[in-house]
Amino acid sequence: MKLKQTILAGLLMAPFFTHSAVTVEVPTGLQMLTVNGKDAGYSNFGFDSNKNIQLEDGVNQIAFRISKIVRETGQEKTKYKSQPMVATFYGKDALITFKVPNITTLAEGSVYNDNPTFELIVKSGEINNIAKGQLGVTFALAADLEKEIATFNKTKAPASLANYQKIAPEVPTLSGDSYTDLKASFKAASLEERKKFLTWAISNLDE
Repeated sequence: MKLKQTILAGLLMAPFFTHSAVTVEVPTGLQMLTVNGKDAGYSNFGFDSNKNIQLEDGVNQIAFRISKIVRETGQEKTKYKSQPMVATFYGKDALITFKVPNITTLAEGSVYNDNPTFELIVKSGEINNIAKGQLGVTFALAADLEKEIATFNKTKAPASLANYQKIAPEVPTLSGDSYTDLKASFKAASLEERKKFLTWAISNLDE
């Protein structure tokens, strides 16, 4: 029984060996504002570099907006920023990105702000229980987005952390194939990773 428990515990630790994480591909024209309640380092001018974001497995929350150059009147162009939107989700070892409408004029942007929509695209891995929301704040240069998202997370909005209910991940069942996978993961790990895992496994033999 102890061996079975240890093997099962090891299977739950498999992401440790494979460095499981959620990666967010940031598309052109989208600006990340906060990630899990913290300022994402966005520019008030909206000209951020589109770097991928690495998140831990589990529940994550991202606030973002469309930020791009659009036509105002005739050939004149201006900077458009949408209302901030929120995505809260449970993810595991996944690659995701966002999809929003292609806004090309200020008039289109004004209409979009009345009812902003987006899609969270799962390219690989596991994403569950996607909840969407909108901060509904008028953007100012000195807007405190950490404060705004903290206030939002106390509301009953579906994407607020106070109201969000994640889907619990399934516990893997023990099988011959799983045992083989565990051995392969152990062999592929570094010496330091093996030591850490063995220390953890021994301390949890009786659980």
